Amino acid sequence: MTVILILLLIIIAILGYDTWEDLFTWFSRIKIGQLPENEWREKTQKILLKWIVKGAPEVRINDNRKVNFIKKINEYGKITSVTYWQDAALLKAADGIKKDVGTEVKGLASRYISQDDGEWKTLPKRMDSAMFCYELLSSKYIDSETIKPAMENTAYMLKLSAEKYGSIPYNEDFPKYRLVDTIGMACPFLIKYAVTYGEDEYISLAMDQIREYRKNGIEEKTKLPFHGFGEDSLEPLGICGWGRGCAWWAIGLTDSLRAMLESDGHNREKAELLKLSVEFFDAMKKYIHEDGTVDRIVLSFSIQDSSACAMLSYCYAYMAKLLKNEEYKAISEKMREKLKSVTRRNGTVDFSQGDTHGIGFYSEKLCIVPAAQGFTIAADNLLNELN
Repeated sequence: MTVILILLLIIIAILGYDTWEDLFTWFSRIKIGQLPENEWREKTQKILLKWIVKGAPEVRINDNRKVNFIKKINEYGKITSVTYWQDAALLKAADGIKKDVGTEVKGLASRYISQDDGEWKTLPKRMDSAMFCYELLSSKYIDSETIKPAMENTAYMLKLSAEKYGSIPYNEDFPKYRLVDTIGMACPFLIKYAVTYGEDEYISLAMDQIREYRKNGIEEKTKLPFHGFGEDSLEPLGICGWGRGCAWWAIGLTDSLRAMLESDGHNREKAELLKLSVEFFDAMKKYIHEDGTVDRIVLSFSIQDSSACAMLSYCYAYMAKLLKNEEYKAISEKMREKLKSVTRRNGTVDFSQGDTHGIGFYSEKLCIVPAAQGFTIAADNLLNELN
């Protein structure tokens, strides 16, 4: 009898999981967007540091909540996925916080890289590990020499991939596809690596990747990216104007330029990146709502996506600082206000699009994405420097 009762309770829990999760989400969103500015900044940073120390919440890959519930039971207590780009965004934010968070940042780095020999504890197989590497090399708390072996491994992996396939695919299981995500994840790292360790060939590799995407993956009329293109056919893949895809293109240009400006020489590449950046940011501004909302599909003014909004707010803030551009600053500020309006009372930025299922298959779930937290704080850090 006891066994039957337990089984019934398990079945009820599984069948009712949607309801319980919806109820929890609803409760968490009570009084959303009502934090005063100083409290908002304090609480968003508190959440950030909590995730750096204890691990960020996993971003759901499957919109089927019952599948995710069963997966959580099966994998309880295990690290089931490594989302480098989420941790990369947390590092970006931490680097601009005024107080010393070196202990927390070094702790996060040591989860992935051995303190003994500077090598990866587990060699990454995901493209977004390059984005994590970029943030490690950019961090004021990390000694670039102590992590050089891991950085060399990642740079060499990307170089081999480019040599094998002509340019870097997002996923070597599908080598004929080029996705915009790769521009944001890989290119800034390649340039930062080249500048840090004096290996200029990686600048050429990054610039070739960016030029290839500008030629084949950008729609000429709007100047917005498609999700990808076929390396053989050169035909666009997915939709034009996917919000986070626009953000990936923006991050790729912004952080590549940021890294390049630290180098001596390379004036041609600096000018080229600046030109591409201004081209995109001038084109993108008309697709941002007056209240700062960035849509999941910007050309159709669809559902909002806080992750795209946060990433673009950071980029516009950086370009505003670099160019002393008041219009870019105002755009970043209104996106920051939008992000404040979707911050839960505990300081968590909400309403981000969930993980992408594939080219043209986008999550319909609006949820917590740690990268949105990181880029929101990174944008706020830059805007505070401008005021």
